[in-house]
Amino acid sequence: MGRAPTRCRPVDRARVRPPSPPRRGFRPIVLLLLVVIVVAAANSSRDKGGGARPSPASGRHRVPGANDDRPATRAEQAAVRRLAAFGYPLRCGGGNRRMVALTFDDGPGPLTIRAMHVLHRGGAGGTFFLVGKELEAWPGLEGVPRRERKLGALGDHTWNHVSLVGASADTLASEVDRTQRAVAAAAGGPVTMFRPPFGAHDAALDGYLRSARMLEVLWNVDSGDSQGATADQIVAAVKAGLRPGAIVLLHENRGTTLHALPRILQVLEHRGLRAVSVPRLVAEDPPTETQLRFGSCP
Repeated sequence: MGRAPTRCRPVDRARVRPPSPPRRGFRPIVLLLLVVIVVAAANSSRDKGGGARPSPASGRHRVPGANDDRPATRAEQAAVRRLAAFGYPLRCGGGNRRMVALTFDDGPGPLTIRAMHVLHRGGAGGTFFLVGKELEAWPGLEGVPRRERKLGALGDHTWNHVSLVGASADTLASEVDRTQRAVAAAAGGPVTMFRPPFGAHDAALDGYLRSARMLEVLWNVDSGDSQGATADQIVAAVKAGLRPGAIVLLHENRGTTLHALPRILQVLEHRGLRAVSVPRLVAEDPPTETQLRFGSCP
């Protein structure tokens, strides 16, 4: 604006304007911007902490708490260890909470990132059982296990994806221990769950896993995707078996599964079910020892 005119110099009122109020009017704008920033930060924090997220298909808000977007908590890890000590395979949760676990076998692979994207957009957690040789086969996906662990949880699915029924102690060590170490190193965290290929297990494998303090995770809902089911058939199979506490078998590297996955998430939403990781399921809705022993599910 320039310096104020002196008394001995006439003032040209046409050129000198009275002080305008932009400085006073600027404060409300600053305050408004601060409010917007605080609200946006709060919404972002709620989303990362498992708050409601919009469904990609319907635009409606999903049931809160579906995805924690963080590795398993100590309580969840303790719940896995506690069930592992019984030495029985886990097939489902207790059925007392409106939770299910979507599990994905045989990764990582070329479609893994797409599967993760669908889950993330849908606010859903997942549990991924990785094959050791696939970790070596896809060096370009070396960062994926860490992202999968953040999205839900990880498990061991052997090194060569072979049946371990009747396997020797050396074979068990090679297939289980080697993969456990590799997945833990790739994910940056402990691996305390194991899924036998084809769901095949015997007393020797069960005992080996118990001594290793690893929880053997099976399922009670088979999507049929590994048997060549179409997307429609996958959705129908999952829909027919969905109950609170269900553990659903899926495979992350099948195109039909990727086509079915958004629709599966819609079914969960319509039924008011949350897709969580296996550790969270057993921490918040664990099966009883009787359920474990006899493999009974709700």
